Amino acid sequence: MTRAWLLILPLCALGANARAGSGTDAKAPPVKTTVKSVQVVRGSPVVLLEADGGKRVIPIWIGAAEAQSIQLRLSGSKPLRPLTHDLLDTMLSVLGARIERVEVDDLVDNVYLGKVTLRDPKGRRYRIDGRPSDLIALAVGAKLPVFVAPHVLRRAGVDPSSPALQSPQP
Repeated sequence: MTRAWLLILPLCALGANARAGSGTDAKAPPVKTTVKSVQVVRGSPVVLLEADGGKRVIPIWIGAAEAQSIQLRLSGSKPLRPLTHDLLDTMLSVLGARIERVEVDDLVDNVYLGKVTLRDPKGRRYRIDGRPSDLIALAVGAKLPVFVAPHVLRRAGVDPSSPALQSPQP
């Protein structure tokens, strides 16, 4: 299968146990990215993380609910009733906790893995696994960048004009 086809497959949990990575990347700092946009590519929602000053993007296929939440947050719109990510923001606020950092830290069998770092009112930190789509929605709401492991950027980063990111014209 070509790399382009791997990029357009919707990502789903495949039950992978092994974690990818590279020994040299263990010490390399994560790359700061910004959420560029949410698009529909070949009928599926995709969030694009922009890296290297716009020279590369990381496409992450996501669910419709997460796409809606991210898009609303990017546009600054508020839904009539809170969506799941709005509820999580409110719960964290009520508890006095805050989101410190969001990371996409691995890519295993075409499934992205991520973590969020929270800080409670006593200063304790918690690093929690989560689906990158949910974590990205939280990062956008908190106005935080998304950090990506270098080996993930190397494997999944593409040129923004890549044909794999273009929907066919009707």
